[in-house]
Amino acid sequence: MDLSPDPALRRILVISAGGFGRTIHGMVRDDPASGKEWRIAGFLDSRPEMAGKTALPIVGDPLTYQRQPGEEFICALGDPRQRRRFAAPLLAQGAVFMNLCTGLIDYGGPVMGQGCIFEQHVRTGVDLRMGDFVIVQSTTIIGYEVRIGSYVTIGSFVFVGGGAEIGDDVIIHPHATILPGVKLGAGSVIGAGSVVIKDVPPGVTMMGNPARIFQFK
Repeated sequence: MDLSPDPALRRILVISAGGFGRTIHGMVRDDPASGKEWRIAGFLDSRPEMAGKTALPIVGDPLTYQRQPGEEFICALGDPRQRRRFAAPLLAQGAVFMNLCTGLIDYGGPVMGQGCIFEQHVRTGVDLRMGDFVIVQSTTIIGYEVRIGSYVTIGSFVFVGGGAEIGDDVIIHPHATILPGVKLGAGSVIGAGSVVIKDVPPGVTMMGNPARIFQFK
């Protein structure tokens, strides 16, 4: 019996063979489309020390890789700045970044751009709209009519209340709570366990319960 990969399947390459990238590779085994519509074919990573840690080959550097016909990509980098940096050369070539929605429980068909990743047991309410390259980690709950910009990272066990607005490049760390209707300015960072009860200016770090602006000394 021929066990070689079906050439008709879309070939997916994961950017980053680090811990998150390898976790994504493991997670897709539970996706019903894996092995039927597409398959993970390897990683893109510039670090030589990653070669011995992956079950699949590292086929190139994401900054210099030339995409091939039939290839799509997943950008498995938690830092929004790194996602922007390593996705940019491929986007300039017209590359397609797939949305990975394994385990997503939604109640209204979220509208999203490309390159979004939802880990297991994420729940979303109706009329969710988001941009490109949003990462939502496991067991997070996002309410109804939430607006999320591009290159946002939302950690595990986060609650985002209905009507909240999250700007581009925002990072929300695990166990944070964003109350309904609150607006998070672009580039802001919400600390782990913080409870955000009012709008957050762009570019600041908020920590605590209730969350206040935090300045590193």
